[in-house]
Amino acid sequence: MPIPSSSTGARVRSGSLARQVQFEWRLVTVLLLLMTLALSLFRHELKLSQIDNSFYDFQMKLSIPSEVDRSIALVVIDEGSIKTLGYWPWRRAEHAKLLGQLQQAKAVGFDIVFQDENPAYPLDDHVFAQALQEHGRGVLPVIVQNGNTYAELPLPPLATAASQLGFINIFPDPDGVVRRADMSLHTQDGQSWQHMVLAMLRAGGDENAAETLINDKHQQHLIPFSGKPGHFETYSYAAVLAGNYPADTFKDRYVLVGAWSSGLGDFYPTPRSWIERTSMSGVEILANTLSNARTNHWISEQRRWITAIASLLPVYLVCIILIRFSPRRAFIATIGLMFAIFIGDWFLLHVLNIWSPPTASLICTMLAYPVWHWRSQETVLRHVNQELSALSAQDPTLRLALQAKEHTETLPIRLSFLHRGIELLREAQQRREQTLRFISHDMRAPQNSILALVSMQRAGNDHLAHHELLEKMEDYANATLELVDNFMDLARAEAMELEFTELYSADLMSAVCDDAWSRAQEKKITLLFDEPSNAPWIKANAPMLKRALSNLVDNAIKYSSPHTIVECAIAEHDEMLVIRISDQGWGIPEHLQATIFQPFLRAHVDDHNAPGGSGIGLAFVETVVQRHHGHIELDSKVNEGSSFTIYLPAVQLKPESK
Repeated sequence: MPIPSSSTGARVRSGSLARQVQFEWRLVTVLLLLMTLALSLFRHELKLSQIDNSFYDFQMKLSIPSEVDRSIALVVIDEGSIKTLGYWPWRRAEHAKLLGQLQQAKAVGFDIVFQDENPAYPLDDHVFAQALQEHGRGVLPVIVQNGNTYAELPLPPLATAASQLGFINIFPDPDGVVRRADMSLHTQDGQSWQHMVLAMLRAGGDENAAETLINDKHQQHLIPFSGKPGHFETYSYAAVLAGNYPADTFKDRYVLVGAWSSGLGDFYPTPRSWIERTSMSGVEILANTLSNARTNHWISEQRRWITAIASLLPVYLVCIILIRFSPRRAFIATIGLMFAIFIGDWFLLHVLNIWSPPTASLICTMLAYPVWHWRSQETVLRHVNQELSALSAQDPTLRLALQAKEHTETLPIRLSFLHRGIELLREAQQRREQTLRFISHDMRAPQNSILALVSMQRAGNDHLAHHELLEKMEDYANATLELVDNFMDLARAEAMELEFTELYSADLMSAVCDDAWSRAQEKKITLLFDEPSNAPWIKANAPMLKRALSNLVDNAIKYSSPHTIVECAIAEHDEMLVIRISDQGWGIPEHLQATIFQPFLRAHVDDHNAPGGSGIGLAFVETVVQRHHGHIELDSKVNEGSSFTIYLPAVQLKPESK
């Protein structure tokens, strides 16, 4: 009988699986953390910063526009101003008049270049310079050229008259979007230049704010744009020039003068401008920068190593989730964690003004689930294969049931094989329990009968004649031996290694019928076997298969009435040998047909004239047929007879081999 694996061995293998899973989890965790670290530290080199910028723009889109900074006003050169004052460029005398209307402004900055003379109006430069000097708080732009090679200043009279000078260069990111502002630049000629917003702060008397920015070790800042294009208060250049606004409209306000009309000035996409797929003018970008410079309100970018550590936390958390949660819950938790990364980034960006690039952690968080389940399935698959090998080594029946291993290296199919092996072990356990019942009852009964006869003889009451006593003891002993032989035959059929040879099926069936002919004659039963002219050949273990066929023929004779027919037939169908043994006997009730091949179960056991038996014969037949890679079918009706059909693989031999 198959011997199930011991509980100690099961515990050892279970502990081994747990250690393997823990090892794989540690390996996956370390690799994911190292990958996260590398992606975070080298995100610029790996071009991941472009993805981070997309996340940044999306997060900026979700921000709530801030209140309008009324300390800043824009005087814009719009389409209406061009219609009123004529084509651009205008005379610089017009700018001088504009300064006259902005006398109460805290500072006035021109986002207009004044590097070239106007030969048509050579005196206008002196007029504008005088206006700047009288105003005392005018700021003119500097243009840094050719990759910070040199700075191009306004015309000397204007540069001298201006209160402050500052560069107005805008440096978009590689994707063309403006997100940052540089507070200072150093040209190759050794000069250092301040940004126009610093010049505006100094011109307006906000030296503390300017010094704070100058002393900041981060000279490049992420700009928290206040809103979409058009967020700041704007005034038409022509309307201001005409005096259409009260004099105190611009009192104590920073005024930026720049182009607003299409075709004039510069326009750039920003994280805010893509909401309506519009660009933001350079003068409004200056306004956003100035607004944040006044309050030192910027979005800070953490150092690389801090960003890397922050990226490691969600990846480690998802690894903890994967080892502790079921696959379904782990999947849901992983998706939830990815949303949490977005929400956490939004909180950091809009509440704490900290930008933490999420791409590295998102990539590794997304990879964690498939990578872990790949490695865990590989581990479980190896363990299942080990279990299947252990099960196959225990019993040949299990080995036959699990022999398709090399073609089914997928976890679901391997688990189905393991489940089948467990079922077979469960069946073996049931057979063991049945065997114990068989030993305790069927095999003990003849021995108890022998002991009872001996006790009767010793007592001297109703003792039997010597020859009658020996005859009964012999019958009981033979019954015990028959039970033992049948039991051992079934055990050998289940456990022993079978050697197969080529057999001619008709010869085998003829031998079985010859052995049963005398028993059939005793009951006046006709045993028929019409040997076919060209019966199939098979590979079989001759003694075992002959014994199985003999059991079927003997049962047909035992359970048939006199003057009936037991018929044996052989045929070939779809490369299978078909052996059919039919009788006209008692038949098997339908409710017993499903279990008739189980050991120690018999039909007609309650009939007083039923033949004796151990209930092992049909179990032996089915086991032998399965060991020969075949199967057996039953067709039976009560009082009409039974028909057992065996299907075995046939082999095709060359004529000279027969």
